[in-house]
Amino acid sequence: MSTLSCLQDMYSTLTPVEQRIATYFIDNNDVLVKKPILEVAEQCGTSKSAVVRLCKRLGFNGYKDFLNDLSAEIALKKRDKMYGHSDIYPSSTVANICNLVTHNAIQALESTSRILSKDAMEKAVEAISKAKRLDFYGAGNSGILAEDADMKFARIGYFTKCCVDVHRQLLAASTLKAGDVAVFFSYYGTTKDILDLHDIVKEQGATTIAITCVGGNMLAKKADIVLETASTESLTRSGAMTSRLAMLNVLDMLFTAVASKNYKKVKEVLDRSAVLVRRERY
Repeated sequence: MSTLSCLQDMYSTLTPVEQRIATYFIDNNDVLVKKPILEVAEQCGTSKSAVVRLCKRLGFNGYKDFLNDLSAEIALKKRDKMYGHSDIYPSSTVANICNLVTHNAIQALESTSRILSKDAMEKAVEAISKAKRLDFYGAGNSGILAEDADMKFARIGYFTKCCVDVHRQLLAASTLKAGDVAVFFSYYGTTKDILDLHDIVKEQGATTIAITCVGGNMLAKKADIVLETASTESLTRSGAMTSRLAMLNVLDMLFTAVASKNYKKVKEVLDRSAVLVRRERY
């Protein structure tokens, strides 16, 4: 999710002053990096502090931090014009492709860390720590993340379920109860099967956590707790790349935070499972 896309998605939630600044940012994005904050404030009929507040609401430390990210985004736009909004780069060297893919991954991880609500993470950790049962749901590439989550939390002693087949997902969702937690992985948050599953889980009284992209998509609007991610995912994908990494990073944060909160209980289970796993190695 780009900075400008994020601005557009959250536009309706902004105050009138913030909307004026956001409109100026969007309309002048190609020359904004050359404009000092005082000029921006004057053009928007507001103060420098109001500009800074909007930048912080987007997850940046201030106006300069926002401009640095915007500069990188403009560079990516130029790349997309060259390669047709794809994550496949024709006629490029292997070395350049390796550097570009790595750069995109790093940017996605850093952006996700910046925009992630730590309050929402605290709530997710608290809910999972108290959960009687923990389910993970995802479709396609997101299903792989759900399976990874299932293995992680099972290893520290949680009663977990993970199904990637839609029929088994329906069966699992229908047996959840109050006190259980279901975690949904969907970057765009618009997959019909996942949205339908969420409704079933809510009918059962379980708590829902969505790991999805920033911007308030359909899944985010339904879930009890939302952990937002950001990525530089292109419009035409060979498969989930930076979005997968961003969501996996949030999952790792969540797992580590839960394990840390319940360290005494978790350590014994981890030690025991580690011994068993080592027996399977030569």
